[in-house]
Amino acid sequence: MNDSVLTLQRVDASYGPAQALFGIDLDLAQGETIALLGRNGAGKTTTLRAVMNLMVRRTGRIDVFGSPAKGPADAIARRGVGWVPDDRRIFPTLTVRENLRLAQRAGRSKDRAPVSFDEVLEILPIMKRLIDRRGSALSGGEQQAVAIARAIMARPRLLLLDEPTEGLAPVIVDELEQAVADLPGRFGMSILLAEQNLRFVQRTARRVIVLETGRLVYSGTVEEFAANDDVRERYLAIGAA
Repeated sequence: MNDSVLTLQRVDASYGPAQALFGIDLDLAQGETIALLGRNGAGKTTTLRAVMNLMVRRTGRIDVFGSPAKGPADAIARRGVGWVPDDRRIFPTLTVRENLRLAQRAGRSKDRAPVSFDEVLEILPIMKRLIDRRGSALSGGEQQAVAIARAIMARPRLLLLDEPTEGLAPVIVDELEQAVADLPGRFGMSILLAEQNLRFVQRTARRVIVLETGRLVYSGTVEEFAANDDVRERYLAIGAA
């Protein structure tokens, strides 16, 4: 039995005439977390957009839960795919509680119940402090935390996170790190995240894929990646830890 949640086979993606991805192959298993690493412009966000069929023209094969990821982004989301882009997108006139309630209603389906309020507050304790504040009163980092909590609340089978730690205070990053590490075991979620925070990746992901100018240049376990100084120096511009 194939337990693949997401499969990309020779995927190219373009923004108009500009090609951004070249022959990407990826296989994400049930309950697994894969991190996409690379410099700015490497193709991390484009890979996530290609999965959602959003803003890019794509070729190759993308399967979600064993069948092609076709149609608009909202149709793909309804199949159980959660998507947290790097531009947040919470409702500014609603309170955090109301933002989460909307996600809870949207997450109801025949085969899965949404994550409860109590569970979200347990996973991300910062929500307790923010719960009655309006979206417009939150900092950028707080809005990002709410967007992630909202996605979790819908209980997706596949969660796509684009630069989840960007702009977050260290205390929120620590909470999010623990939450993302716990999601696969607690809710059975599979996660594909684009990230540049190496500590976060090493504490949350099982495998690492490194992109460079739209091409896959490295794939390995987190442990293999941590031991490979050459890959980090060549593609991520950092030295050995």
